[in-house]
Amino acid sequence: MKRTYAEHVKAKDGTGLGMWGILFGPEQHLKREALAKIREEARAAGGGEEPSWEVLDGPSATAREVLNRSQTGALFGGARVIVVREAERMDGAEQEALAKGVGTLPPGVTVVLVTGEAGDRGRRRAVRAALRRAIEKQGLAVEFRALNVREAAAWAVKRAKEMGKTLEPAAARKLVEQKVGTGLGEVEAELEKLALFVGDVDIIAVSHVDEVTPRLVEEDIYRLLDAVGRRDAGRAVGILRALLEDRREEPGRILWHLSHTVRLIWQTKLLVERGWRPGKEVEEETAALLPQEERKNALREFSRFPWKARRTVQQASKLSWAQLAQAVRALHGCDLAMKRIRGKVVDPAVALELLVVQLCTGLEMPVWESPKGERVLG
Repeated sequence: MKRTYAEHVKAKDGTGLGMWGILFGPEQHLKREALAKIREEARAAGGGEEPSWEVLDGPSATAREVLNRSQTGALFGGARVIVVREAERMDGAEQEALAKGVGTLPPGVTVVLVTGEAGDRGRRRAVRAALRRAIEKQGLAVEFRALNVREAAAWAVKRAKEMGKTLEPAAARKLVEQKVGTGLGEVEAELEKLALFVGDVDIIAVSHVDEVTPRLVEEDIYRLLDAVGRRDAGRAVGILRALLEDRREEPGRILWHLSHTVRLIWQTKLLVERGWRPGKEVEEETAALLPQEERKNALREFSRFPWKARRTVQQASKLSWAQLAQAVRALHGCDLAMKRIRGKVVDPAVALELLVVQLCTGLEMPVWESPKGERVLG
């Protein structure tokens, strides 16, 4: 059986104790809550006794180990739960072998696979289809998809109430849309900080969020590119300097965010011109035009961070193909200059300022001139 987390919460058939289960999807905070609930129910099922709770790491776990443990009940009775963390990182052959072994479990035994969803550099991975299908057939698969802005804001209001605070709807939206994103772990951590900040005050307002919570780096990058689209060099350089000085962001990190955002805008402009809109399915022919590497694919990014889709569509409508092409060349030149491969400017912050001026004005920057006098545009 397969269902979403929302469907799982509403279901009347428990949490899946006594069977195989898999918790997958990018929303990690809700997975942790689901595991905690499984532990509570396992304790209740054992008459209040602490369940036998074993945790295996996916990268080192084998099918034989999981299957052998799954066929043995708790030593002193009660419930026994075997958790495999980062299950998607199990060796492929071991996953295939485990899929063939999924079957009936002894009374009181539960096996739960939990995916971490992120590999090196944020690249997402997935459990093998054969293993997922075997668990769906024999037990329960629950998907924890990324929440959109509306859902995350509603969750934040509810969580704040549990903390004894009233989070204004506008403050909740600002928190998830411009500050920390829709990941609930980050939202909860920020709510705890805000609750401490307001002290005895019952209401958390927009002003509190503005005062306590720093803006997302990505949001500032979008604001910078908004200024680029308007050819407002003064505004763009001001935003850059605030990132460097007030936020103390590293120049290399800012360049990475700029490059990544321009890549998203390029793909989004292509998608929109071919009839795509946020929330709409993409034709296979169009999807094939995008980078297939997951960490570079705009659609994969939007599935994890839905709030970025609307923001990037807005940006794509403001920047022309000529501006985007110029931006790609300029970003490449700045990267070479910051790495001291080509160019005369030693200070990375100065290189970034010259980059921003070039993006806004189209002027050639001396930073892209090689020591031998060869001019390199971007």
